[in-house]
Amino acid sequence: MAGLLLLLGYLLNLGVQPLYLEEPRRTIVAMELLENQNFWVPTLIGEYYYNKPPLYNWLLIGFVKLLGGFTEFNLRLPTVLASFGIAGLMYAAVKRYWQNAILGVLSALLFLTAAGILLFFSMLAEIDLFYALIVFSGILAIYHFGEKERYWPLFLLVYLSCGLGVLTKGLPSFVFTAVSLLVYFVDKKRFKVLFYPAHFAGIALLGLMLYAYYSQYAQYHDLSRVWMRMLSESGDRTVVSNSLGDFVQHLLLFPLNWIGDMAPASLLLVFLLRKDWRDLLLKQNSFIRFCTLLLFFNALPYWISPGTRMRYVYMLYPLACMLMAWVYSQRATAPAWTMRVFRLMALILLGAFGLGALALPWIPDLQFMQSTTFGLAIASAVAIGCCFWTCLRKPQFALPLLLIGFAVVRLVFDSTVLPQRDHESGGQRNRALAARIDKIVGDAPLYTAYQEKVVAYTTIVYVNRLRKRVVKRKDQLLEGAYYLVPLKRAPKNARILLTTEYDDKIKALIKL
Repeated sequence: MAGLLLLLGYLLNLGVQPLYLEEPRRTIVAMELLENQNFWVPTLIGEYYYNKPPLYNWLLIGFVKLLGGFTEFNLRLPTVLASFGIAGLMYAAVKRYWQNAILGVLSALLFLTAAGILLFFSMLAEIDLFYALIVFSGILAIYHFGEKERYWPLFLLVYLSCGLGVLTKGLPSFVFTAVSLLVYFVDKKRFKVLFYPAHFAGIALLGLMLYAYYSQYAQYHDLSRVWMRMLSESGDRTVVSNSLGDFVQHLLLFPLNWIGDMAPASLLLVFLLRKDWRDLLLKQNSFIRFCTLLLFFNALPYWISPGTRMRYVYMLYPLACMLMAWVYSQRATAPAWTMRVFRLMALILLGAFGLGALALPWIPDLQFMQSTTFGLAIASAVAIGCCFWTCLRKPQFALPLLLIGFAVVRLVFDSTVLPQRDHESGGQRNRALAARIDKIVGDAPLYTAYQEKVVAYTTIVYVNRLRKRVVKRKDQLLEGAYYLVPLKRAPKNARILLTTEYDDKIKALIKL
């Protein structure tokens, strides 16, 4: 039941809220690749874009061409499919290596209900969950073929995953690949395998993939700028580029942020509070040991890097969720108090969800849809209330009831927060500004001017979509064209047609 609710929740109103955060940036790059008919060199508002290679933008273009247009739904659908793709791989791995389909389902549901993914990143046209799918696929290939000692498919698939990861997000894939291979083969006492011809063939495949892309890129632009930018972007997150205070703060907060972001799966950590926890994770099952070691050693570089955000380690969430499912399956041998504590946490969360649902009609930002919030409040409160009551009477069902509660929360979120953002939000105002600009400019040439961000990328996306061509930067102002400029830099002979505030400064649409 939770799975069906989550499938509905992941798709319900997916295209309602306007693009925001990093979504517009990804979309603009895809729009410009398509218009320029140059799929090798990403640009942003006509300027070279170095931060990310274009594989994810190619994916967006594919969905846009297949489904028809740069709509919010079409742009976000790859993220939903990537999320369920990861869940599917988790199910298949657990079913195969533990011979337990129920634990496979539980692992997948724990991943799909992880709070940060469920209520935030699963509804964004962003790179991270697609990238997580690529990296997690490579991690599973190491174990699957490593256990069979089939090294040719192992290394070829791992380095294929690495190459796709580099073309998606840059340098982090090198680290994930190196750490994962080293940890696995050292733990198996097969370090010499890393010197087999199959390994060098995998490295050659990676080199061929990168050469195929970057040799094409080099025909249009200087490669050194790309690599310097990728190095500086990765370096900005490390301890070297941050203060000692930032390092210590991150060292303390990173595990806590991870626990919060992974709830409800992280609540199962209570069942790990037992004397034999090391044996449980490292000695009872080969695949559990693999997940434990790869989770720890791949997370370590991010734990000591103050610039890390939780989305950077989404590819490790499946490992953590599978471990939590395993720990939960061994709860019968855990101290009796751990089940009581978990049940209490589940009841607190379900109670909070139910009270929150009842409060929906009185939330000021939802008054515009008051005719629907009352019925929604009653229905969701009853559903969560049933979960609460059943959990109270039958504590053995606390976890599945909690997962259903999280799925209901996602449906309520879809039905209230997303329409509210469509009704009144920064993204909605940026979309409305784009419509005003399009109405004024019509089919005439439109550019941004000067090396300064004039309006939000969200506005640019919607202007591009309305005009069916992209806005680019042109610093040489020509008569007869329209320009988006800082008001203080508008030429004296310009007609000021519209003003708006962005980044605490007044910007203007002008015509010469």
